[in-house]
Amino acid sequence: MIGDTMQEKISIGNVEVLSVVDMFPPGRATSFFFPDVPENAWDPYREEQLSPAGEIVLPYCLFVLRSQGQIILADTGMGAGPHPSRGNLTGNLLNELQNIGISPDDVDIVVHTHLHADHVGWNITYEDGVARPTFPKAKYLVPRADWEHFIQANILSLPQNEHIRDHVAPLEQLGVMELVEGGQIITSEISTLHTPGHTPGHQCILIDSQGQRGVVVGDVIHMSVQIEHSDWCAGVDLDKPTGQKSREDLLDQSEREGLLIVAGHFKVNEHFGRVARLEGRRYWQVI
Repeated sequence: MIGDTMQEKISIGNVEVLSVVDMFPPGRATSFFFPDVPENAWDPYREEQLSPAGEIVLPYCLFVLRSQGQIILADTGMGAGPHPSRGNLTGNLLNELQNIGISPDDVDIVVHTHLHADHVGWNITYEDGVARPTFPKAKYLVPRADWEHFIQANILSLPQNEHIRDHVAPLEQLGVMELVEGGQIITSEISTLHTPGHTPGHQCILIDSQGQRGVVVGDVIHMSVQIEHSDWCAGVDLDKPTGQKSREDLLDQSEREGLLIVAGHFKVNEHFGRVARLEGRRYWQVI
């Protein structure tokens, strides 16, 4: 499906969830993305999980949630670009939103799962060097623990955190940012769940409407193979043991409560599914 920008949508009770792909980045070696996983461990999954070149290609997909008259963006993708670290590719979020009838002025709330570059890139637009919110009427909800981590001078100054300086820090200066913690109520149908490890403040987004439940998982789960192998930790996880525990706890909850999982980095036609169990092992079941 690489290169396919097909949109998908699903309803969880009264909440409509629409997926929007901002970018398909260049592939990365399995050893780069999961440095602790032996190469031969991928053998049963190569055809299903990897590109024809044997690389990991994770779509930068985000979600639009419609709840109680509010339009909520779960993350904002990689941003306009071009991005030298991603083969000089550009993001396509605004065009994709327009294709489903949403303008930047329509967005009421932006909620971030965490503050990595591919989740905050469209927060800010620069015009003649002046920063403005890309979504001018929106409140931006930022995980407090992530903010407190990344805003530290010695961390903020690192080259890999340019995106914090350019696309997160200005939110405070512009007066559109609100720091939130786990259990934040966004609407009576949508709240946050603290799931640290990938970053200190990583949060999932829980949906609970009309007796149906779902969860936008952010980067607690990057690939569906991690449902079967919850001990596979991404190299970019800042705290791998804590991230693994958050993933396993979430999978336990998903299985116990029948949560519908909404996963932004899964393949385009596989963003929505459930945890299934067969012969004592967990699997990803696309719906």
